[in-house]
Amino acid sequence: MPKAKSLEQYLKRYLYLVTFILLAICILLAISWDLDWFASASLILPIFAVSTFALIKCYRLITDVLERFGLQLDALANDENNSWHLAKYQSGRIAGLKSDFNKLSSKIAKNKRHYIQTEEFVFEFVGMLDLPIVILDPHKLIYFTNQAFLNSLKNAHVDGLTAEDLGLSYNQGSWQQNDESYFEQRFHISSQTFWRAGRSYELLTLFSIEQQLRSNEKQVWQRLIRVLNHEVRNSLTPIYSMSQSLQTMKQQGHITSQPDLAQDMLQVIEKRAQHLLDFVASYSAFSQLPAANKQIVTTEQINLRLYALFPQLIIQKTNLKQLSVDLGQLEQALINLIKNAFEAGGNSPPILNWQQKDNKVIIELLDNGSGIANPDNLFVPFYSTKAQGAGIGLVISRELIHNQGGQLQLLANPHGQGTQVIISLPI
Repeated sequence: MPKAKSLEQYLKRYLYLVTFILLAICILLAISWDLDWFASASLILPIFAVSTFALIKCYRLITDVLERFGLQLDALANDENNSWHLAKYQSGRIAGLKSDFNKLSSKIAKNKRHYIQTEEFVFEFVGMLDLPIVILDPHKLIYFTNQAFLNSLKNAHVDGLTAEDLGLSYNQGSWQQNDESYFEQRFHISSQTFWRAGRSYELLTLFSIEQQLRSNEKQVWQRLIRVLNHEVRNSLTPIYSMSQSLQTMKQQGHITSQPDLAQDMLQVIEKRAQHLLDFVASYSAFSQLPAANKQIVTTEQINLRLYALFPQLIIQKTNLKQLSVDLGQLEQALINLIKNAFEAGGNSPPILNWQQKDNKVIIELLDNGSGIANPDNLFVPFYSTKAQGAGIGLVISRELIHNQGGQLQLLANPHGQGTQVIISLPI
Protein backbone atom coordinates (compact mmCIF):
# COMPACT_ATOMS: atom_id res chain seq x y z
CA MET A 1 0.00 0.00 0.00
CA PRO A 2 1.54 3.36 -1.05
CA LYS A 3 2.53 5.64 1.80
CA ALA A 4 0.34 8.74 2.20
CA LYS A 5 2.06 11.99 1.24
CA SER A 6 1.54 15.35 2.93
CA LEU A 7 1.60 18.79 1.35
CA GLU A 8 4.83 19.60 3.22
CA GLN A 9 6.53 16.55 1.71
CA TYR A 10 5.57 17.58 -1.81
CA LEU A 11 6.77 21.17 -1.19
CA LYS A 12 10.10 19.93 0.16
CA ARG A 13 10.60 17.69 -2.89
CA TYR A 14 10.04 20.58 -5.27
CA LEU A 15 12.33 22.81 -3.22
CA TYR A 16 15.10 20.16 -3.30
CA LEU A 17 14.60 19.82 -7.07
CA VAL A 18 14.91 23.57 -7.66
CA THR A 19 17.99 23.74 -5.41
CA PHE A 20 19.63 20.84 -7.28
CA ILE A 21 18.91 22.45 -10.67
CA LEU A 22 20.42 25.79 -9.58
CA LEU A 23 23.49 24.05 -8.17
CA ALA A 24 23.93 22.05 -11.40
CA ILE A 25 23.65 25.22 -13.52
CA CYS A 26 26.30 26.98 -11.42
CA ILE A 27 28.69 24.02 -11.72
CA LEU A 28 28.18 23.84 -15.50
CA LEU A 29 28.86 27.58 -15.79
CA ALA A 30 32.08 27.25 -13.78
CA ILE A 31 33.26 24.38 -15.98
CA SER A 32 32.31 26.07 -19.26
CA TRP A 33 34.07 29.33 -18.26
CA ASP A 34 37.11 27.36 -17.10
CA LEU A 35 37.19 29.04 -13.67
CA ASP A 36 39.48 28.01 -10.88
CA TRP A 37 38.09 26.72 -7.60
CA PHE A 38 38.12 30.12 -5.87
CA ALA A 39 36.22 31.82 -8.68
CA SER A 40 33.83 28.89 -8.91
CA ALA A 41 33.10 29.08 -5.19
CA SER A 42 32.60 32.83 -5.43
CA LEU A 43 30.03 32.25 -8.17
CA ILE A 44 28.23 29.22 -6.79
CA LEU A 45 27.97 29.99 -3.07
CA PRO A 46 26.12 33.38 -3.29
CA ILE A 47 23.68 32.10 -5.86
CA PHE A 48 23.08 28.90 -3.89
CA ALA A 49 22.69 30.76 -0.58
CA VAL A 50 20.24 33.36 -1.91
CA SER A 51 18.18 30.74 -3.77
CA THR A 52 18.05 28.47 -0.73
CA PHE A 53 17.00 31.38 1.52
CA ALA A 54 14.24 32.40 -0.94
CA LEU A 55 12.97 28.83 -1.27
CA ILE A 56 12.93 28.29 2.51
CA LYS A 57 11.10 31.63 2.92
CA CYS A 58 8.48 30.55 0.34
CA TYR A 59 8.03 27.23 2.12
CA ARG A 60 7.53 28.93 5.49
CA LEU A 61 5.19 31.52 3.99
CA ILE A 62 3.01 28.86 2.41
CA THR A 63 2.87 26.78 5.60
CA ASP A 64 2.17 29.93 7.65
CA VAL A 65 -0.81 30.79 5.46
CA LEU A 66 -2.11 27.26 5.82
CA GLU A 67 -1.58 27.41 9.59
CA ARG A 68 -3.43 30.73 9.82
CA PHE A 69 -6.29 29.41 7.71
CA GLY A 70 -6.48 26.36 9.98
CA LEU A 71 -6.64 28.65 13.02
CA GLN A 72 -9.38 30.60 11.28
CA LEU A 73 -11.42 27.46 10.72
CA ASP A 74 -10.90 26.47 14.37
CA ALA A 75 -12.16 29.89 15.37
CA LEU A 76 -15.22 29.41 13.16
CA ALA A 77 -15.86 26.04 14.80
CA ASN A 78 -15.79 27.85 18.16
CA ASP A 79 -18.32 30.47 17.00
CA GLU A 80 -15.76 33.23 16.26
CA ASN A 81 -16.89 34.96 13.08
CA ASN A 82 -13.99 37.38 12.40
CA SER A 83 -10.96 36.85 10.10
CA TRP A 84 -8.15 38.55 12.05
CA HIS A 85 -5.77 35.59 11.51
CA LEU A 86 -5.46 36.61 7.83
CA ALA A 87 -5.75 40.36 8.39
CA LYS A 88 -2.36 41.31 6.85
CA TYR A 89 -3.37 40.03 3.39
CA GLN A 90 -5.35 42.81 1.71
CA SER A 91 -5.30 41.64 -1.93
CA GLY A 92 -4.69 38.61 -4.09
CA ARG A 93 -5.88 35.07 -3.68
CA ILE A 94 -5.67 35.11 0.13
CA ALA A 95 -7.88 38.21 0.20
CA GLY A 96 -10.34 36.26 -1.97
CA LEU A 97 -10.20 33.39 0.49
CA LYS A 98 -10.88 35.87 3.30
CA SER A 99 -13.94 37.14 1.43
CA ASP A 100 -15.21 33.60 0.88
CA PHE A 101 -14.58 32.84 4.54
CA ASN A 102 -16.55 35.92 5.65
CA LYS A 103 -19.47 34.88 3.44
CA LEU A 104 -19.37 31.38 4.89
CA SER A 105 -19.13 32.77 8.41
CA SER A 106 -22.13 35.07 7.85
CA LYS A 107 -24.18 32.24 6.41
CA ILE A 108 -23.34 29.94 9.35
CA ALA A 109 -24.21 32.70 11.83
CA LYS A 110 -27.51 33.33 10.03
CA ASN A 111 -28.37 29.62 10.00
CA LYS A 112 -27.46 29.40 13.68
CA ARG A 113 -29.81 32.30 14.50
CA HIS A 114 -32.58 30.59 12.56
CA TYR A 115 -31.83 27.33 14.36
CA ILE A 116 -31.95 29.04 17.77
CA GLN A 117 -35.20 30.82 16.90
CA THR A 118 -36.72 27.55 15.65
CA GLU A 119 -35.57 25.73 18.77
CA GLU A 120 -37.02 28.43 21.02
CA PHE A 121 -40.31 28.24 19.13
CA VAL A 122 -40.41 24.44 19.41
CA PHE A 123 -39.71 24.54 23.15
CA GLU A 124 -42.30 27.26 23.66
CA PHE A 125 -44.83 25.34 21.57
CA VAL A 126 -44.15 22.12 23.51
CA GLY A 127 -44.62 24.08 26.74
CA MET A 128 -48.07 25.20 25.61
CA LEU A 129 -49.30 21.71 24.70
CA ASP A 130 -51.70 19.96 27.05
CA LEU A 131 -49.85 16.72 26.35
CA PRO A 132 -47.13 15.46 28.73
CA ILE A 133 -43.73 15.80 27.01
CA VAL A 134 -40.22 15.32 28.41
CA ILE A 135 -36.81 15.66 26.70
CA LEU A 136 -33.90 13.52 27.92
CA ASP A 137 -30.24 14.45 27.41
CA PRO A 138 -27.59 11.91 26.25
CA HIS A 139 -27.21 10.72 29.87
CA LYS A 140 -31.00 10.15 30.19
CA LEU A 141 -31.28 13.08 32.60
CA ILE A 142 -34.38 15.28 32.49
CA TYR A 143 -33.44 18.16 30.16
CA PHE A 144 -36.84 19.80 29.58
CA THR A 145 -40.47 19.21 30.56
CA ASN A 146 -43.71 21.04 29.89
CA GLN A 147 -46.32 21.89 32.51
CA ALA A 148 -48.59 19.05 31.42
CA PHE A 149 -45.80 16.58 32.22
CA LEU A 150 -45.28 18.08 35.69
CA ASN A 151 -49.04 17.95 36.31
CA SER A 152 -49.03 14.22 35.57
CA LEU A 153 -46.50 13.50 38.34
CA LYS A 154 -47.12 12.84 42.00
CA ASN A 155 -44.12 15.05 42.80
CA ALA A 156 -43.37 17.91 40.41
CA HIS A 157 -39.67 18.25 41.39
CA VAL A 158 -37.64 16.64 38.58
CA ASP A 159 -34.36 18.59 38.76
CA GLY A 160 -31.39 16.22 38.57
CA LEU A 161 -33.55 13.13 38.06
CA THR A 162 -33.17 10.53 35.34
CA ALA A 163 -35.88 8.77 33.36
CA GLU A 164 -35.30 5.68 35.48
CA ASP A 165 -35.90 7.73 38.65
CA LEU A 166 -39.36 8.62 37.33
CA GLY A 167 -40.19 4.99 36.63
CA LEU A 168 -39.48 4.96 32.87
CA SER A 169 -37.37 2.19 31.37
CA TYR A 170 -36.14 1.38 27.86
CA ASN A 171 -36.81 -2.24 26.93
CA GLN A 172 -36.70 -3.96 23.53
CA GLY A 173 -36.60 -0.76 21.53
CA SER A 174 -39.38 1.14 23.30
CA TRP A 175 -39.99 3.16 26.46
CA GLN A 176 -42.28 1.70 29.09
CA GLN A 177 -43.77 2.87 32.37
CA ASN A 178 -42.95 0.74 35.39
CA ASP A 179 -45.59 -0.40 37.86
CA GLU A 180 -44.11 1.82 40.59
CA SER A 181 -43.58 5.21 38.99
CA TYR A 182 -44.01 8.90 39.77
CA PHE A 183 -47.07 9.16 37.52
CA GLU A 184 -50.66 9.38 38.67
CA GLN A 185 -52.00 7.33 35.74
CA ARG A 186 -50.92 4.94 33.01
CA PHE A 187 -49.39 6.24 29.78
CA HIS A 188 -48.41 4.93 26.38
CA ILE A 189 -45.01 6.43 25.51
CA SER A 190 -43.87 7.51 22.05
CA SER A 191 -40.20 8.45 21.54
CA GLN A 192 -38.29 10.44 18.94
CA THR A 193 -34.50 10.99 18.78
CA PHE A 194 -33.02 14.29 17.58
CA TRP A 195 -29.58 15.90 17.51
CA ARG A 196 -28.62 19.17 19.18
CA ALA A 197 -25.09 20.59 19.19
CA GLY A 198 -23.74 17.24 18.04
CA ARG A 199 -25.39 15.33 20.89
CA SER A 200 -28.29 12.90 20.83
CA TYR A 201 -31.46 13.87 22.74
CA GLU A 202 -34.70 11.92 23.11
CA LEU A 203 -38.20 13.40 23.14
CA LEU A 204 -40.84 11.32 24.93
CA THR A 205 -44.55 12.00 24.43
CA LEU A 206 -46.95 10.47 26.94
CA PHE A 207 -50.47 9.53 25.83
CA SER A 208 -52.91 8.87 28.64
CA ILE A 209 -54.44 5.40 28.36
CA GLU A 210 -57.05 6.24 30.99
CA GLN A 211 -57.96 9.49 29.27
CA GLN A 212 -58.34 7.77 25.91
CA LEU A 213 -60.56 5.07 27.41
CA ARG A 214 -62.56 7.73 29.23
CA SER A 215 -62.92 9.76 26.04
CA ASN A 216 -64.13 6.71 24.10
CA GLU A 217 -66.49 5.80 26.91
CA LYS A 218 -67.81 9.34 27.03
CA GLN A 219 -68.42 9.41 23.28
CA VAL A 220 -70.36 6.14 23.44
CA TRP A 221 -72.56 7.34 26.28
CA GLN A 222 -73.11 10.73 24.68
CA ARG A 223 -74.38 9.04 21.54
CA LEU A 224 -76.60 6.76 23.61
CA ILE A 225 -77.97 9.71 25.55
CA ARG A 226 -78.72 11.62 22.36
CA VAL A 227 -80.63 8.61 21.03
CA LEU A 228 -82.49 8.18 24.32
CA ASN A 229 -83.26 11.87 24.45
CA HIS A 230 -84.63 11.88 20.91
CA GLU A 231 -86.64 8.67 21.10
CA VAL A 232 -88.03 9.06 24.63
CA ARG A 233 -89.01 12.68 24.09
CA ASN A 234 -90.73 11.84 20.83
CA SER A 235 -92.70 9.11 22.58
CA LEU A 236 -93.52 10.83 25.85
CA THR A 237 -94.39 14.30 24.62
CA PRO A 238 -97.61 13.26 22.78
CA ILE A 239 -98.60 10.97 25.69
CA TYR A 240 -98.21 13.83 28.13
CA SER A 241 -100.10 16.17 25.82
CA MET A 242 -102.99 13.72 25.30
CA SER A 243 -103.34 13.01 29.02
CA GLN A 244 -103.63 16.75 29.71
CA SER A 245 -106.18 17.14 26.90
CA LEU A 246 -108.31 14.27 28.23
CA GLN A 247 -108.35 15.75 31.72
CA THR A 248 -109.28 19.17 30.31
CA MET A 249 -112.14 17.62 28.33
CA LYS A 250 -113.35 15.85 31.48
CA GLN A 251 -113.29 19.10 33.45
CA GLN A 252 -115.27 20.86 30.68
CA GLY A 253 -117.99 18.20 30.76
CA HIS A 254 -117.17 16.48 27.52
CA ILE A 255 -116.46 13.41 29.60
CA THR A 256 -118.41 12.43 32.73
CA SER A 257 -117.14 14.28 35.78
CA GLN A 258 -117.57 11.28 38.08
CA PRO A 259 -114.31 9.89 39.41
CA ASP A 260 -113.47 6.72 37.59
CA LEU A 261 -110.58 4.43 36.83
CA ALA A 262 -109.87 6.19 33.52
CA GLN A 263 -109.19 9.49 35.26
CA ASP A 264 -106.85 7.85 37.77
CA MET A 265 -104.98 6.16 34.97
CA LEU A 266 -104.67 9.42 33.05
CA GLN A 267 -103.21 11.11 36.11
CA VAL A 268 -100.71 8.30 36.52
CA ILE A 269 -99.77 8.56 32.84
CA GLU A 270 -99.28 12.30 33.17
CA LYS A 271 -97.11 12.07 36.28
CA ARG A 272 -94.95 9.27 34.89
CA ALA A 273 -94.57 11.02 31.55
CA GLN A 274 -93.48 14.23 33.31
CA HIS A 275 -91.06 12.26 35.46
CA LEU A 276 -89.51 10.62 32.41
CA LEU A 277 -89.21 13.95 30.63
CA ASP A 278 -87.38 15.41 33.64
CA PHE A 279 -85.25 12.26 33.80
CA VAL A 280 -84.16 12.59 30.16
CA ALA A 281 -83.49 16.32 30.58
CA SER A 282 -81.15 15.65 33.51
CA TYR A 283 -79.18 13.08 31.53
CA SER A 284 -78.94 15.41 28.55
CA ALA A 285 -76.81 17.74 30.66
CA PHE A 286 -74.13 15.06 30.71
CA SER A 287 -73.70 15.20 26.91
CA GLN A 288 -73.76 19.02 26.76
CA LEU A 289 -71.16 19.95 29.39
CA PRO A 290 -69.89 23.50 28.62
CA ALA A 291 -66.22 24.47 28.64
CA ALA A 292 -64.82 25.59 31.99
CA ASN A 293 -64.92 29.35 32.63
CA LYS A 294 -62.10 29.70 35.14
CA GLN A 295 -61.79 32.63 37.51
CA ILE A 296 -59.98 33.42 40.75
CA VAL A 297 -62.09 32.36 43.74
CA THR A 298 -61.34 31.93 47.43
CA THR A 299 -61.66 28.75 49.45
CA GLU A 300 -63.68 30.70 52.02
CA GLN A 301 -66.21 31.59 49.32
CA ILE A 302 -66.63 27.91 48.40
CA ASN A 303 -66.72 26.80 52.04
CA LEU A 304 -69.52 29.25 52.90
CA ARG A 305 -71.65 27.89 50.06
CA LEU A 306 -71.04 24.30 51.17
CA TYR A 307 -71.83 25.15 54.81
CA ALA A 308 -75.15 26.62 53.71
CA LEU A 309 -76.09 23.35 51.99
CA PHE A 310 -74.48 20.93 54.47
CA PRO A 311 -74.38 22.49 57.96
CA GLN A 312 -72.99 19.29 59.50
CA LEU A 313 -70.03 19.08 57.11
CA ILE A 314 -66.63 19.39 58.84
CA ILE A 315 -64.24 21.64 56.87
CA GLN A 316 -60.69 21.73 58.18
CA LYS A 317 -58.73 24.99 58.21
CA THR A 318 -56.14 25.52 55.50
CA ASN A 319 -53.55 28.09 54.42
CA LEU A 320 -54.73 27.83 50.82
CA LYS A 321 -56.57 31.07 50.01
CA GLN A 322 -57.14 31.35 46.25
CA LEU A 323 -57.40 29.10 43.21
CA SER A 324 -58.45 29.41 39.57
CA VAL A 325 -61.52 27.25 38.79
CA ASP A 326 -64.97 27.28 37.26
CA LEU A 327 -66.86 27.94 40.48
CA GLY A 328 -70.19 26.56 39.25
CA GLN A 329 -68.77 23.31 37.93
CA LEU A 330 -66.50 22.69 40.94
CA GLU A 331 -69.36 23.47 43.32
CA GLN A 332 -71.70 21.08 41.48
CA ALA A 333 -69.11 18.28 41.64
CA LEU A 334 -68.49 18.87 45.37
CA ILE A 335 -72.24 18.89 46.09
CA ASN A 336 -72.66 15.53 44.34
CA LEU A 337 -69.70 14.01 46.21
CA ILE A 338 -70.63 15.44 49.64
CA LYS A 339 -74.22 14.29 49.18
CA ASN A 340 -72.92 10.78 48.45
CA ALA A 341 -70.70 10.96 51.54
CA PHE A 342 -73.66 11.82 53.78
CA GLU A 343 -75.80 9.10 52.18
CA ALA A 344 -73.02 6.54 52.80
CA GLY A 345 -73.88 6.69 56.49
CA GLY A 346 -71.35 6.47 59.31
CA ASN A 347 -71.32 7.65 62.89
CA SER A 348 -69.71 11.02 62.13
CA PRO A 349 -70.15 13.62 59.36
CA PRO A 350 -67.77 13.76 56.36
CA ILE A 351 -64.56 15.80 56.56
CA LEU A 352 -63.43 18.18 53.78
CA ASN A 353 -59.78 19.19 53.59
CA TRP A 354 -57.97 21.64 51.25
CA GLN A 355 -54.24 21.27 50.56
CA GLN A 356 -51.61 22.65 48.20
CA LYS A 357 -48.92 20.31 46.91
CA ASP A 358 -46.39 21.84 44.54
CA ASN A 359 -48.42 23.22 41.62
CA LYS A 360 -51.67 21.42 42.49
CA VAL A 361 -54.69 21.94 44.71
CA ILE A 362 -55.73 18.73 46.50
CA ILE A 363 -59.31 18.49 47.83
CA GLU A 364 -59.82 15.50 50.12
CA LEU A 365 -63.23 14.28 51.29
CA LEU A 366 -63.39 11.52 53.91
CA ASP A 367 -66.39 9.60 55.26
CA ASN A 368 -66.65 6.56 57.53
CA GLY A 369 -69.65 5.02 55.82
CA SER A 370 -70.14 1.65 54.21
CA GLY A 371 -67.30 2.11 51.70
CA ILE A 372 -67.14 1.28 47.99
CA ALA A 373 -69.38 -1.70 47.24
CA ASN A 374 -68.38 -2.30 43.61
CA PRO A 375 -65.26 -0.33 42.55
CA ASP A 376 -65.34 -1.68 38.98
CA ASN A 377 -68.65 0.11 38.25
CA LEU A 378 -67.91 3.41 40.01
CA PHE A 379 -67.93 5.48 36.84
CA VAL A 380 -70.31 3.42 34.72
CA PRO A 381 -73.25 5.64 33.68
CA PHE A 382 -76.75 4.52 34.77
CA TYR A 383 -75.31 2.07 37.32
CA SER A 384 -76.22 2.69 40.97
CA THR A 385 -76.35 0.68 44.19
CA LYS A 386 -78.96 3.06 45.64
CA ALA A 387 -82.65 2.19 45.44
CA GLN A 388 -83.53 5.60 43.97
CA GLY A 389 -80.14 6.30 42.39
CA ALA A 390 -79.87 7.44 38.80
CA GLY A 391 -76.25 6.33 38.35
CA ILE A 392 -75.06 9.59 36.84
CA GLY A 393 -73.74 11.64 39.78
CA LEU A 394 -70.18 10.28 39.90
CA VAL A 395 -69.84 10.32 36.10
CA ILE A 396 -70.89 13.97 35.90
CA SER A 397 -68.66 14.86 38.88
CA ARG A 398 -65.65 13.27 37.17
CA GLU A 399 -66.38 15.10 33.92
CA LEU A 400 -66.83 18.42 35.77
CA ILE A 401 -63.42 17.96 37.42
CA HIS A 402 -61.72 16.71 34.25
CA ASN A 403 -63.22 19.65 32.34
CA GLN A 404 -60.98 21.93 34.45
CA GLY A 405 -57.82 19.87 33.90
CA GLY A 406 -58.16 17.93 37.16
CA GLN A 407 -58.45 14.33 38.30
CA LEU A 408 -61.01 12.57 40.51
CA GLN A 409 -60.16 9.42 42.48
CA LEU A 410 -62.26 7.29 44.86
CA LEU A 411 -60.28 5.10 47.22
CA ALA A 412 -60.74 3.22 50.45
CA ASN A 413 -60.39 5.46 53.50
CA PRO A 414 -56.75 5.02 54.65
CA HIS A 415 -57.71 6.01 58.21
CA GLY A 416 -60.43 3.43 58.69
CA GLN A 417 -63.80 2.40 57.29
CA GLY A 418 -65.37 4.46 54.54
CA THR A 419 -64.30 6.22 51.36
CA GLN A 420 -61.61 8.75 50.46
CA VAL A 421 -62.35 11.12 47.57
CA ILE A 422 -59.33 12.97 46.14
CA ILE A 423 -59.70 15.85 43.68
CA SER A 424 -56.48 17.30 42.17
CA LEU A 425 -56.64 20.57 40.24
CA PRO A 426 -53.86 22.65 38.63
CA ILE A 427 -53.28 25.72 40.75
